[in-house]
Amino acid sequence: MKISKTAIAVAISSAFLFGCDFDVGSENNATGGTGGGTGGGGGLPPVENAENYVQIQDSTDADTGFLSFILSDPKSETDVDGISVGYLTVDLTFQDNSAINDGDDKAGYIQVHAGGPNNADLRGDLIFLTDGRINYRDSSGSQTGPIGSFTPGKEFKALVSWTENDVSFSIDGQDLGTYEARQQGTAVDRISLKVGDQSTRSNFELLADNLMIFKGDESNNELIFEDDFNQYGVGDDLTSSLYSTVNDVMILGTGGGEGDNLDTPSGKYVALHDHDAQVDDAAEVRYSLGNSQRIHEQGKASVYIRNDSDQSAVFTVFGVDSQLSDVGQIISVRLREDGRVYHRPETTNTWTEINGTTIDTDQWNKLTVDWNTNSGDNYNLYLNGNLVGEYERRITQTNVSTRYVAVQVGTGNSDTVTNGGTVDVDNLALYSDTAGTTELHKDDFEGFAVGTDLGADPSTTDYDKSGYNAIVQE
Repeated sequence: MKISKTAIAVAISSAFLFGCDFDVGSENNATGGTGGGTGGGGGLPPVENAENYVQIQDSTDADTGFLSFILSDPKSETDVDGISVGYLTVDLTFQDNSAINDGDDKAGYIQVHAGGPNNADLRGDLIFLTDGRINYRDSSGSQTGPIGSFTPGKEFKALVSWTENDVSFSIDGQDLGTYEARQQGTAVDRISLKVGDQSTRSNFELLADNLMIFKGDESNNELIFEDDFNQYGVGDDLTSSLYSTVNDVMILGTGGGEGDNLDTPSGKYVALHDHDAQVDDAAEVRYSLGNSQRIHEQGKASVYIRNDSDQSAVFTVFGVDSQLSDVGQIISVRLREDGRVYHRPETTNTWTEINGTTIDTDQWNKLTVDWNTNSGDNYNLYLNGNLVGEYERRITQTNVSTRYVAVQVGTGNSDTVTNGGTVDVDNLALYSDTAGTTELHKDDFEGFAVGTDLGADPSTTDYDKSGYNAIVQE
């Protein structure tokens, strides 16, 4: 299961707004025809096997969200200065972003220019309206349409092709027509993706992936440029790349997250039942380190959680001091039954929503945290391999080591599950370092018989400190 581009864009945008500090530049060195750059665009370092894309916003009144590739610019590293007959394809998602950037309903654009950057130089202009209509700019310069439609928030493939005198459009293979071009007779020299205008902010954003530019028509062509954005790190703003003009642009995706394989659960798992209001306890699965192991002041933990109950799933890292005395919860993350995500910082000690971050609760979601109690007051939070943000620990004192990690549903007899659902847990892992290279514990629960209650019989399982009703199922 992968988190959607919609969720990632909102989640990581939230993370950046809340002050994540990415000071390591991209290390791209690709040449023309592959996309890339020379680094210095900020963000996290690139990682292997990334699945990235670019986010374009219009977050200020004075500027426009803009990503432009100019063939004739030496930094493009292409072999052509212009294309008289050609086409481009790109995967786009145009979606609401008001949770991050509350503004006005402003359009998104694919623009093909011939000879200059102004509207008068447009060979073609495909316009996506926030209500799902598609317009274009005709030969007089007027916006005309609709000529088609799309579903906001759903990815589609756009194709824009041109000759010296006309321009054609299609969406997901649906022909939107061929039209007389405004700028004729001059080779196309720039391709742009745009959001909004220079007078207001836009509450919609454009996500783009797999941009490809061809010389020739679809039956006889040469690939001039392509970019899947996987060679950048999350947070890169593309200022040091093959793109000539960038504004309000950021790389999103898994190219700056954990970098590990999202090992989606299969087979057996643990179902947490909390249906009995008379039991003054929470259904919980807990892995507790032995006393001799409670010496790790940094670590990383991950778990898959699926929730079809009407209560929250709560993930906890619990700590001890240098005398092995309990100090309480180092980290608390709450995945609500409605898909919202909360954390509990020390400064307020109340559940605080991570605005804009939601998950599909009845699908498996991978939750990961890493921390170092001797390095600042914060920890990193990841969902499905993507960095959500850096947040204050619930306990920020130094020299705190890990005692246990746990997932629970309900908080005792006041919060029982009433809809018959469960919180399901799989692939629990705990490491003694933030990189996740030194394993302390890892379990996919395949070694237990179906029906085993991991918390029922003390000292018989690794989870004998768990609460009641942590039942192995398949």
